[in-house]
Formats: sequence, structure tokens, C-alpha cells
Amino acid sequence: MKCIIVCAGYATRLYPLTEDQPKALLHVKGKPIVEYLVDKIRQVKDIDSIYIISNNKFYMKFAWWLSSKKFPKSIDLVDTGSINIEDQLGPIHDCMMALDQFNIKEDILVLYGDNLFSLDINRFIEFFKEKKATCLACYKIDNPADTKKFGIVTVDENKKITKTEEKPEKSDSNLAVTGIYIIKKEDLPKLRAFYQKSEEEKKLSPGWGLTYFIQDLYKKQDVYAFPFSGEWVDIGSKEDYERIK
Repeated sequence: MKCIIVCAGYATRLYPLTEDQPKALLHVKGKPIVEYLVDKIRQVKDIDSIYIISNNKFYMKFAWWLSSKKFPKSIDLVDTGSINIEDQLGPIHDCMMALDQFNIKEDILVLYGDNLFSLDINRFIEFFKEKKATCLACYKIDNPADTKKFGIVTVDENKKITKTEEKPEKSDSNLAVTGIYIIKKEDLPKLRAFYQKSEEEKKLSPGWGLTYFIQDLYKKQDVYAFPFSGEWVDIGSKEDYERIK
């Protein structure tokens, strides 16, 4: 299994903090956000390689950070070529670049580089192996009023996704999409087809993350959600960052 960490956005909601620094390299308690993710992957025996995706503007920032570290797993950087927010194409496009550049044909774990979480990735992978299907990790929200802040999925008794909602005012489910996915290798051609179709129809935008692929896929085949609790922070604003840094 390979791991792709998507860090190619511009995080304009965190300006001026991210005008000259990628969000994934902002420090939380003395360590860059992306380093927390890499440290988690170090503990996962199933993953042998990590690919960090950056835009061109911040590519050298990641290269400098990586050159100062020694990690036991292989880490490669992918440059999307984007130099500003106007020419970025979003996480689906960015994942496709990594798949193509490194000819990846294995199962992939995808993490968004602005997430911090207590999820045990080894347990998530075991769930994936049990279900033998593409999965996403979902955080159990304690306050029902918070469902309107996130994408929400509903599952059946076997954790199979039966419904998705985008920031609903009210929902019968408390499972929030987190930006943590495992895509089965057999579904990678379907991801490519979804990307190509969306691009041809001019539907793809920088805001189109992998959840849009999941929303399409679960209507055609079984897709599962792995619920977890504990800690999860999606660092989407200065307030989020100030609260945890």
C-alpha cells in the first residue's frame, strides 16, 4: 500500500499565515502538521512509500523540510506545477499526478495535509481488509448541531454507506467525512474515469475533493465508512489553528 498526502492548496482562509508558507508546514506544538501525519505512517507496516503533493509555489519549502529529516520510509515529493489559486485543480487531479508519475497500481491511503487526528491507521487498514472495498474514515460528532459544518455519511449495520449529505442543517447521522480514505487498487481506474469525465464536463473545481468520487462510487458498488472518535481537527481557519497551535 502507498500513502498520498495532499498538501497542494493555498489555504487563503489562513492568510497572512499561509501567504509564504504552506499550511501543512505550520507548526502545532513545535512540529509541522505534515510531520504528525508522516509519524503516524511510520507505524504502519502495510505502507512502504509516502508521496507528498505540493504546488509549485511551496515545493521548495517541502523539499527543505524533507532534507532536514530522516524517515525510515521512502518519501517523494510531487509538484503539481500550480503557482497560484487560479490554476490549481484540486485533490483528485493531484492524486492522479502521483499515480501517473510513480506508476502506482496498489491500494492507496490518502490523507489531507491539514488534518490532525487520533485515528489508529492500522485499525483502519484492518477494516479495509475485512471489507475488501474502498473505505473512508468518519469522525463521530458529539453535537448534532455541528453536522452543518461537514459532509455527513449515513451507514447501515455493516458500515456500508447508504447516503451522503453536504453540510446538512439536520441529519440522522453523526459521521463526518474527514479527508482520510483508502482506495482499493481495482477502483483506481474508476477514479481516473471520474476525473476525466468531470474534467470534460467542466465540473471539476479546486473544491472537488475525493468525497465527490465516493458520492459517485457508493451508488454503483459497496463503499464503507470506518467510524472513529477521540480527536480530529480540520484546520480550515485561523481560529482552528489558533485553538490548537
